[in-house]
Amino acid sequence: MNILGLRAQCLAGRIPIRPDECKQVLGLGVCAVLIEGGLLMILGLERPATYVPEFISYYLLTSIPYICACWLVVGSGESNLRPASVRWIWVAALVFRVSVAPLDPSLSEDTVRYRWLGMLQDAGGDPYLAIPEDPDWSELQDETWQRVAGKDKPSAYGPVVEQVNLWYYRAVGGWTADPWKQAWLFKFPFALADVLVGLALMALLSAVGRPPAWALIYLWSPLAITEFWIEGHNDAVAMLFVVTALTLSQKERPAWALASLALATMCKFWPAVLLPFLILTKAGRRWKVQWGGTLVFVAVALAVCIPYWESMAAVREVLRGFSAGWRNNDSLFALFLELARGDMYIASEISKWTLLTFVAVVRFLPLRPLAGELAATCALLLVSANCLPWYLTWMLPLMAVNPVAPILLWGALVSLAYHVVPGYEANGTWTYDPVLVLLEYAPVLIWLGVVGTRRVLRLLETRSGRPEGEGSAGEQPLVRPPERER
Repeated sequence: MNILGLRAQCLAGRIPIRPDECKQVLGLGVCAVLIEGGLLMILGLERPATYVPEFISYYLLTSIPYICACWLVVGSGESNLRPASVRWIWVAALVFRVSVAPLDPSLSEDTVRYRWLGMLQDAGGDPYLAIPEDPDWSELQDETWQRVAGKDKPSAYGPVVEQVNLWYYRAVGGWTADPWKQAWLFKFPFALADVLVGLALMALLSAVGRPPAWALIYLWSPLAITEFWIEGHNDAVAMLFVVTALTLSQKERPAWALASLALATMCKFWPAVLLPFLILTKAGRRWKVQWGGTLVFVAVALAVCIPYWESMAAVREVLRGFSAGWRNNDSLFALFLELARGDMYIASEISKWTLLTFVAVVRFLPLRPLAGELAATCALLLVSANCLPWYLTWMLPLMAVNPVAPILLWGALVSLAYHVVPGYEANGTWTYDPVLVLLEYAPVLIWLGVVGTRRVLRLLETRSGRPEGEGSAGEQPLVRPPERER
């Protein structure tokens, strides 16, 4: 049956969908078909790293119907979709993920690295002290050795992720002895975590009074599908704890929220940027420090570190490399480096204090729920020396609460960062083309600048007596959701 015939039957009442919901559902159906078509084209590449220009083209094409679907569910500021239709959003999301799951992770080497870290711990090694190229661990070199990332560096992941690496390696080791199959299987605990993030997001949307259909922003994102179901990055585990923490915070359970945030921070360390938003809360017109929750955060973080207590200090050296040692797909950091006349340490200090100042200011602004958390995470990525494509997934759950059009665009254009892969595959060089980096960031930064300026003007109008709800949509150009007191 064609789309026009289906629409006619829907409007005639022969299909159990309200007329006001029919157009939205049909539009989403068309978008879902186009997204699946794009993902099947990526699947047809068999190994995206061998066909990077084609992968980027298909990814960008897939992003167009995705952004249209986001507009359909949030463009009016409300959703006409009933729970039955939301279930179809979930069905489509699962189909998207299963479609690309057979692909081997090839655009990055992370799953091979995860496996090596699990194998190292199973052999009695410490991931924060041992490095892959150390002769003491030469017995761990097998046919996957050439694709082990960071051969000269210890782990930079948190202890929670390292425990996942250890226990999952033991599980897949009992399933198959093939090293390549083990590396491919290593993406599935993080793919499962991605689905759990979607479920946790439904609870978060309910807690802040947003329509459940807005979960589509996360569930249908080509970025999440690519990075978790093709590449298998471990960021989904940290995101699961972050979304749980934010949900508990919205339900005014600060101790549990900070315990969950501690687990997130012990997966990957970036969630620490959200600490000011959970520790410092507002009750009426008074600010309150969650001292009890802060103690819980510290206690949980220390408890998780116990298996690696003697070696955790070594992580600081690796993290210093991320802030002042090397650069990957950076944006504003390049400006800081220019101001510092090429001194990476000075540039990293400018970056650090810029971020801290921004977070401090944002925390005290009268923003909608979780808008400050999104702004802080976005700022972290913009000022960092390293902003790899999968890092943008950190913002996706927050985007489902506060959709921001420039960040949706960034999620599409970030695929351009994979242009470094062919050179790396051919001769081991990891060099970014400044023109492609400019194409990725220039539209996003300009648009964010316009949106930020409009938001500041709205705040000034509010202080002068004009209601905040009037005027433009500010930092949320896709939608004007209902206001809520923070």
